[in-house]
Amino acid sequence: MVLFCIPCLVIVTYFAIAGIFFPRYRSYIKEGWECFLNKLRGRICSASFDNRMRLAFSMWLTKRGMPSLGRFFYKKKNFEITLILLGVVSTIVSIYLFALLINYLIYPPCVDDVCAVVG
Repeated sequence: MVLFCIPCLVIVTYFAIAGIFFPRYRSYIKEGWECFLNKLRGRICSASFDNRMRLAFSMWLTKRGMPSLGRFFYKKKNFEITLILLGVVSTIVSIYLFALLINYLIYPPCVDDVCAVVG
């Protein structure tokens, strides 16, 4: 059941980041978070937030001259699989970047104003 929560979480994360720069997306954050929590508890989303976003994204692609992509994402299974893959890939990239940051903080490249270039 938790696997089906990932698409809602990815959409909420997207709107949380987009809401920083575009205020019109901030209203979606609360609705998406409630949908995520309801799916996590095993309830059905009353607003069906992920379904609305799937249809809106599909329509947006179709209006932009990409009808084949619009038809692809119109299918719920394709949309959810794509969001799950996006969530997994972004998690892996985030963990890798965090490991690089920790490595940089533990072993800084410049010690006492001498920078060693390893290559």
